[in-house]
Amino acid sequence: MRRVVIATLLVLIGVPLASQGASADLARVTEVVTSSKGWVVTLSIAKTSLRAGSSMPATVTIVNKTGHNVRVEGCASDETFAVGIGNAKVPYTFFSGAVACVTTLHEGSNVFHERIVATYQICGGQGNPACGPGSPKLPTGRYHTVVAWVSALPSIPKPGALWVTVTT
Repeated sequence: MRRVVIATLLVLIGVPLASQGASADLARVTEVVTSSKGWVVTLSIAKTSLRAGSSMPATVTIVNKTGHNVRVEGCASDETFAVGIGNAKVPYTFFSGAVACVTTLHEGSNVFHERIVATYQICGGQGNPACGPGSPKLPTGRYHTVVAWVSALPSIPKPGALWVTVTT
C-alpha cells in the first residue's frame, strides 16, 4: 500500500514542496490519496480550520478497479464511511447503527458525502464533558482526520490523515 499526498494548494500557488516554508504549507493540504491493488481512496475536506461546535463537508471517494462490484457490511446512508477529527487528548469515537445492511461498491467511482463535526461524539463518564443540551464543543487545537467504516473492508486502504485546526 502506498500513500500519496496531493498538495493542491501548493501547486495552485506555485510553491515548491522543497521550499523553506513547505512544512507550514503542508498544514493547508485538503486532499489525501491512498491506493492499493484494485483500489484508490481519496479523502477531501473543505478547509483546514473549523470553529468549535460547527461542521464542514468532507468527501470520501473510493475508486473500485477490481473489475467487479464488491459488497461491504454497512449502510451507505448510515455513516458507513464516517469522517471525524481527533487527537491524543480527544480521540475520535466512531459509532454506527449500520448492522444489518450491505453497501455495494460498484466498479469505478463511489462517492460518499460526509460532515466533520467539531463536537465530542460522547458525553458523561470518566474523561468526557458533562452531557447537556446539544453536543459539547471540541476544545481549540490541532486535530487529524479519521476515516472510519463499519467493517474491515477487504483490501481497501484507509486514507492518510489531514490536519484540521479547531478555533473559537
